Amino acid sequence: MSAPRMLTLFGRERCHLCEEMFEDLQPLLRGHDVRLEEVDVDSTPALRDRYGLRVPVLVCADGEVLAEGRLDPAIVQRWLDGLASDPAVHP
Repeated sequence: MSAPRMLTLFGRERCHLCEEMFEDLQPLLRGHDVRLEEVDVDSTPALRDRYGLRVPVLVCADGEVLAEGRLDPAIVQRWLDGLASDPAVHP
């Protein structure tokens, strides 16, 4: 079995858009071997400088930004569908 794929949700505490994106992701990720990591951009100056007010930002492991500000479920679903057809995921 391969390792789970990773998505990172960059956000901040008390951000309603960040909370909304996290909640909207849950049904999409259910049943997929994908780990979702939440990172508070205010935890380091570098992240705060990089993301500023652009949060939430959803990024996959290769650095591709899948969402910024609002989630488009179709984009995440296409990414998930790509995992299902990736021979590296299912040898």
